[in-house]
Amino acid sequence: MSHAHQHPPPDQALAEHPADYSDPELKAYTDEIATDLLEEVMPLMPLVVPAMGVLQIFMFAFVAIYLA
Repeated sequence: MSHAHQHPPPDQALAEHPADYSDPELKAYTDEIATDLLEEVMPLMPLVVPAMGVLQIFMFAFVAIYLA
């Protein structure tokens, strides 16, 4: 049984040509979603990154004390 598909899957096609979309509505939607996600996450970075560093240091210390 042969497959009649001539085009690569969407994820591979977009990886090769990220700026080319066959559907203009899809391009507008993906650009809008990407922009919104970045705008929502960036203000939290000064809080999240140091908090994760503190958590990681605490976990390393806990493991070191537990193994000692």
